[in-house]
Amino acid sequence: MTADHTVEVVLTGELDIASAEDALRRVAEAERAAPSLLVIDLSRLTFVDSSGVRVVLVADDHARAAGRRLAIRLGRGPALRVFTALGLVDRFEVLPARDGPAPDRA
Repeated sequence: MTADHTVEVVLTGELDIASAEDALRRVAEAERAAPSLLVIDLSRLTFVDSSGVRVVLVADDHARAAGRRLAIRLGRGPALRVFTALGLVDRFEVLPARDGPAPDRA
């Protein structure tokens, strides 16, 4: 595995209490690959609540404990609004949203 191994998890639709466990499972699967950088793309979400924010906070805790990086894509929609309202944008490495089709999902 190279030092710059990146895995990206693209979440779509709604990220709330009903979908958070599935999102956590997908992130955990991505973490098993031990990437140097894990990217969680939230830019395609149509809704995100505190359960969705928790997914990112848990992933951040795991990345820090493993000595790896976590970055997020917020886009311009609901995820950006929620993370901004909670004052969390500066806590994370924020990457620009991708234009065009979603990359391969983890």
